[in-house]
Order: sequence, then structure tokens, then C-alpha cells
Amino acid sequence: MKDFSNFCILIPSFNPDENLYKLLNELYRSKWGRVIIIDDGSSNESKQVFEDLANLFELDILYHDTNKGKGAALKTGFDFIKTYSTNFDGVITVDADGQHLVDDIEKIAHSANQAKSNVVFGVRKFGNNTPFASLFGNKVTRYLLHAMNNLDIDDTQTGLRYLPIDILDKLLLLPGMRYEYELECLITINNLGYNIIQIQIKTVYLNQNKGSHFRGLLDSTRVLLIFIRYSVISLSSFGIDILFFAILLSFYESIFQATIIARIISGSFNFILNKLVTFKSYSRSNIIKQIFQYLFLGAMLALLSAQIVGISEGVALHSTLLLKVLVDTSLFFIAFYVQKSFIFKN
Repeated sequence: MKDFSNFCILIPSFNPDENLYKLLNELYRSKWGRVIIIDDGSSNESKQVFEDLANLFELDILYHDTNKGKGAALKTGFDFIKTYSTNFDGVITVDADGQHLVDDIEKIAHSANQAKSNVVFGVRKFGNNTPFASLFGNKVTRYLLHAMNNLDIDDTQTGLRYLPIDILDKLLLLPGMRYEYELECLITINNLGYNIIQIQIKTVYLNQNKGSHFRGLLDSTRVLLIFIRYSVISLSSFGIDILFFAILLSFYESIFQATIIARIISGSFNFILNKLVTFKSYSRSNIIKQIFQYLFLGAMLALLSAQIVGISEGVALHSTLLLKVLVDTSLFFIAFYVQKSFIFKN
């Protein structure tokens, strides 16, 4: 029997089927330090499944009264491990729907044994047989992660992950209750400087992935919702700026005055909606600090844009315009990252 007793296995589960029986039956061919299952508010019919599992296997089952989401289930498991299982090297998270083969789970454990302080991801290969929803969600989030966080992960949605025990405190502080929480974890792991090892695993889609509670396009949109809200509000702010500039110009002869007043109106709109809607930062205690940071960011970005675009002075107009579009687009992503990670950090 293979000995992985220095690792915990954490399995979030919602309305499980026979795949969870099969997973546990094969999982126990090796020795694990602790196996923990989170019943995330499953139906009354599924309660018998968990009772049978408790009788058949040596494991811990933690219960949510209502369905709170995968992120909440992971947090419950992390908190339990942090409290009662601190003598382990780390935890391996596994999905309950049968898509993670035990051979691949053991591959992750072998890799973690060689580099216990690193993070290990089991990444799938996305090919022609991949369901469209999974392929779309992975491609979009992978592109945005690379563009905004300089993070290159082949499978952004993988639930098969090894996490060192010392990172759990940080992950418990992150916002998110459902699938977006896994993306928050991924970004935080990168920001904390952990090395992410990617291990190729087999791609298993049972019945076109219908057993998975990752609801394809809906949850891919949920993962990207923060950036989508930010983009929509930014475009709306731009429209308000142009509208008020045109209105004010009919009352003021000074283009400068019209520009400043329109920018104050659109900037206030942008600040309030980004704080309350995009990043859901409801605290009032640090609002003055946030205002000054926001104004400073805006001034620095405007200065950067002017300085960089200024190097094209004297060249053809179309070249200058192209450079400005490229520069301001890059600054748009930088502004998003700074506001999310610093100004309106939850």
C-alpha cells in the first residue's frame, strides 16, 4: 500500500452519486492522513449516501445546512484542517463527480512529496471532445489571467490541487462562495510567490460533464463577473464624460472648464460604482483614503499615458493614435488590477 499519510484529501460534494463511492473505494487502496468530505447542503435523498459512506469508510464528513457553493465548502474544509490537522504537509482537493482518477490524485501526491512547499495543479488537456462550456470558460479565464496577472495556467478550472498547509490561513481570508473562489485562490497563490507545478492528468467527461455542478457558461461568467462589471462601468463613465462635456460646452466657452467639470462628474460616477458594484467594498471607514488613492491612480495613469504617447511626437497622426490606443488599453488593465488588489481590496 502506498503511503501518503502526510496529506489530507478534501472533497466538496453536492448531491453525490455512485461516482463518489467509486472514488473513495479506489482512494483507499493507498494510505491517506485524513479524508474529509463536505456535504454542501445536499438534498434529503442524498443524506443516505453520506450515512452509507460514513459506515463504509474511515473519514470525516462536515455538513452545510443549505447549499452555499463550492468556495464555501472548500473554506469549511480548510478551516477544519487548519484547526485539527496541522501536522500534515498539505491538502489535496478533489472533485466528487468522478472526473479525477485516483492514479492522477496519486501523481499529484508524488509531486507534492518532492516539493512540499510548492503548489501542484492537475491540469487537463483540452481537445476536440471537450464540452464547449468547459472549453470556453477555460480559454477566456486563461487569457485574462495571463493579460492581467502574468499567470500562465493550462487549466484554470481544475479542482485537483495540492496546497501546502501554511497557505490555508491566506486562502480563508479570500472573498467568494462559489466557483469564483477557486480563481481568487489561483491569483492569490501567484501573488504570494508560490511556485505552481502543473501535472498533466487524464481528461474525463462523464455524460458530457452533466455530473459536474460547474454550470458551464453561467459559472464562467460568474468567474469573470468582476472584470465584466468593471468594463461596463468604465464604458458608461466614458459615455457620461462625453455627454456632459458636450452639454457644458454649450454653456461655457472654455473647453478646459467643460473638460474638468465633465471629468469630475464621470470620475465620481466611476468611483462610486466601482467601489459598490464592481468590487463590493462597502466599508465607509477608509473611504477618504480610497478617494485619495483613486485620484492618485488616475493622475499617474494620465501622466504615464501622456509621457509614453509623447514619444511619438512628430510622427504620422495614425501612428500616434495607434500608440495611444495600445497604451491606454494596457493602462486600463493596470487600473483594474490596482483597484482590485489595493484600493478596493475586500
